[in-house]
Amino acid sequence: MFTITVSNAQKAVELTYNLNVGDKYEFNTELNQDISFDANGQTMTLEQVMSFQMGTEVNSITDGLIMQDLKFEKVSMNQKIFGMELNYNSEDESTWTGMGAQIADQFNKIIGLSINFGMDNKGSIEQIDLSKVKGVDDLTNNLTSGSNYALYPEGKIKVGESWEKNIKPLKGSEMKVFIKYTLLKITKKQVVISLDGTLSGNVVDGTEVKLDGVTEGELIVDINTGMLVNSTMDIDLTIEIEQQGMKIPANIISTSTTTVVKK
Repeated sequence: MFTITVSNAQKAVELTYNLNVGDKYEFNTELNQDISFDANGQTMTLEQVMSFQMGTEVNSITDGLIMQDLKFEKVSMNQKIFGMELNYNSEDESTWTGMGAQIADQFNKIIGLSINFGMDNKGSIEQIDLSKVKGVDDLTNNLTSGSNYALYPEGKIKVGESWEKNIKPLKGSEMKVFIKYTLLKITKKQVVISLDGTLSGNVVDGTEVKLDGVTEGELIVDINTGMLVNSTMDIDLTIEIEQQGMKIPANIISTSTTTVVKK
């Protein structure tokens, strides 16, 4: 046992996205959230479960820039608050009316839409056009959070070594994301990486907010392609929004799980 442990600790690997034109992947994510906020002196909690499926296809690779099309394929949501329950499913028209009408109006517009983005072979998003998908931050933030596409360091790394990255904010947002990755394990086909980070910001989508939070999780990555196989992420976020001179505090605790398969 001692010999195996030492051998594993001495392994080193260079993590890089090795993709080819035409490669297709399917991302399936489930997001569980408890959103607590003050309402007339009482603390209320919105329980929310979202599931969404996205597909990607590599359409060109030029000078190290990997261009991909991403399509939102389906979304479902369940919300519970004040003893009421709301359900929405992009594949079930019966959920598009009544209480689900507003959510349906928001999400149905993006189902089937493709957005184009480009990243380098270390996972940094260099180009992205989100003009078609405004108002669906839970989906777009997942793409650029540093979890669906981990950001890799230059050169080889060994088990136990860490590297740090600052995630570029989306256009229209001043939210800052700092992530520390640590390589936990190397096997023949996969690597296991832990993730710890902080989130902060003052302006999101043009709205002044005070935002602070922490995130942690674990990623399993294909050692040959660099692509995510599955991940689990936890986020604890506090937000204070000022509207019409009133400060509205909220706390968001969320857990997300993502699985990725090559098509």
